[in-house]
Amino acid sequence: MLVVAGLLGLTVVSLLLSLRGMGVSLWLDEGLSVGIASHPIADIPGLLAQDGSPPLYYLLLHAWMEAFGRSEEAVRGLSLLFGLVTVPVAFWLTGTLFDRRTAWVAATFAATSGYLTYYGREARMYSLLALLALVAVVAFVHVVVLGRRRWLPLLVAGLALALYTHNWALYLVVGLGVATVWAVVTGTDRRRTLVDALVAFGAVAVLYLPWVPTLLFQAAHTSAPWSQRPDPAYLLGALGSVLSDQRVVVALVLVALPAVFEVVRRGQDRAAASTVTALAVVLAATLLAAWASSQLRPAWASRYFGLFLPPLLLLAALGLARAGRRGLVALALIVGFWAQPVAASFFPERELPQKSNVRRATSVVAPVLRDGDLVVSVHMEHVPLLRYYLGPELRYADPTGLVADPAIADWRDAVERLESAEPRAGLLPLVAELPTGGHVALVCPRYDVDPEDLRWFQIMDRNCAAWRTALDAEPSLDPLLGPVAPPPLRSPGASVSIRVYEKT
Repeated sequence: MLVVAGLLGLTVVSLLLSLRGMGVSLWLDEGLSVGIASHPIADIPGLLAQDGSPPLYYLLLHAWMEAFGRSEEAVRGLSLLFGLVTVPVAFWLTGTLFDRRTAWVAATFAATSGYLTYYGREARMYSLLALLALVAVVAFVHVVVLGRRRWLPLLVAGLALALYTHNWALYLVVGLGVATVWAVVTGTDRRRTLVDALVAFGAVAVLYLPWVPTLLFQAAHTSAPWSQRPDPAYLLGALGSVLSDQRVVVALVLVALPAVFEVVRRGQDRAAASTVTALAVVLAATLLAAWASSQLRPAWASRYFGLFLPPLLLLAALGLARAGRRGLVALALIVGFWAQPVAASFFPERELPQKSNVRRATSVVAPVLRDGDLVVSVHMEHVPLLRYYLGPELRYADPTGLVADPAIADWRDAVERLESAEPRAGLLPLVAELPTGGHVALVCPRYDVDPEDLRWFQIMDRNCAAWRTALDAEPSLDPLLGPVAPPPLRSPGASVSIRVYEKT
């Protein structure tokens, strides 16, 4: 009963930390989530050839929205649920590898984690990915490192589901593969280790095989043009990012890391020492695989770093638990560091940070728009979010022309398509179709572009200027409203400016 009460208390703490901000405006990636999940469930896997993601999260979100609706709070509730479930799961899984004290530290770590708190209130798949990666990593240690075959089904299920959640789970496969090589080379029963690993990875491959054709198509036709190649400093920065606060990094380096090293150095508990080494190998190899891949095809984003959280959580929990009183003090400080920004947001004078101003902007222009009016978004990824707030009765276009399905952004060869777009082909024919009294809303992302920026942002900046010039010069249009809703943030693509024209 004490265990249940303690876990319930930690889960409530996690809930309280995450609730603040559930009702702020959706940002563009969340608009994509809702748009994709709004399609018939049988259509979702096929649609994702346009998006670049696996289908599991969207299928779950579809069922969730059917049950709970599509408000900001409702669609984020699914991610919140995954974050809350991580607390007892972290306790249970850590307890199977280490002692009860370490399990409590891990559960506390999961309940207050800045990463899980933040992404537990975002309608994306990142809290689910962290949860599944935790299951896969712990089950891997049991099967491959410790020789406990009864964990094999959980390893296969956790890793396969992670692969169907986010493509970065492929890097976890690499990390686990490298750790398998280490386990085979250093283990005493090499044949057993190799056979168990081959069975596990083979089963995962069979389960993942149906998705491979779509993955290959995505790799050939979709990309992340908003990302740049990370330099070597980003390797350590990624760990700091997933820990959310540099003070947390310092506390773990000073207190947890020496204790973890001591576990390996002494070697008195061979299982614990092997587990620690395997977790370190998994973490390092997964991180290096993600970094190296982003040198070839940039796709480096801090929101993906939840994949690194499970081995970090397990190693940190062990280190803090083995550090005695110093570990308890460090854990208390870490919890305080993570809770500090959440607590500060409750003060009336502190406006809650928002990743998007689209709800605010659309609330200003919505009263003047009528059914059939045209909404043109220079940033194609904003179209599903605009549709979420403005409704399906309007017509939506991006620089290439009218969007056939405004609930999804078509990333296929997007850079080439948007770079070759021209107003006379993608915009002016749509304006000509508008009846007298109709409206055109031009939506541009708000950020400053300089010559050093990525090609993606240069294209959007150019298209915004060209489309605005074309609308200003169109004799049948008069400016009616705007620009509206200055951005709360200067993050590229997060905030928009809207201008409305009326056809006379």
